[in-house]
Amino acid sequence: MLISLRPFAVFAAFAMQAVVCHAVEDIEWRHSVAQGGVTLTANPLTAEQRTAFYIARGFSESAIRPYALACGFSFGMRNTGAHPVRTTLAAWHAVGSDGRRVRLRLPAAWDTEWALATVSEPARIAFRWAQFQAENTFEAGDWIMGMATLESPLPGSFRLIARYHDEKGDHEIVLDKLACGRDPVGNSVDH
Repeated sequence: MLISLRPFAVFAAFAMQAVVCHAVEDIEWRHSVAQGGVTLTANPLTAEQRTAFYIARGFSESAIRPYALACGFSFGMRNTGAHPVRTTLAAWHAVGSDGRRVRLRLPAAWDTEWALATVSEPARIAFRWAQFQAENTFEAGDWIMGMATLESPLPGSFRLIARYHDEKGDHEIVLDKLACGRDPVGNSVDH
């Protein structure tokens, strides 16, 4: 298994971005959609980025490999409305160009895998803190950022359908033309 030194540079850039970001709008999002009082944003994350990020938080390369190789994103969600908004990650799913529907893998499922792999508790806590939380309630002006992965990869372009609830009922917000992140050739984990 070969891993280049470049992931550590990627991590440093990723960590620096996290330090200087004061709000979700400070990040340059590749995908963004607003509906009513909700804004949903996403950036695909490569295996290299996630590997470096979690090695720096106490994971071994072999332990984090399944997560790093999954189709993963950094998501942001913001309530710009006047009333609370609630979302549950289990209600989100992706739909491939072939119509195949894939759910997001919940943080608790990954945590179960980490426990079986005897990943240290501090590394597991760091993992939980970096994930898009499974259940969120946003008051007016609240926002969250976090990582999440699909249960299985989808080839090519797909759409993400995120469900949420506000004072008017249940809604769906859709991000179109998403794709799994790809590491640059020659700078990735050797699969």
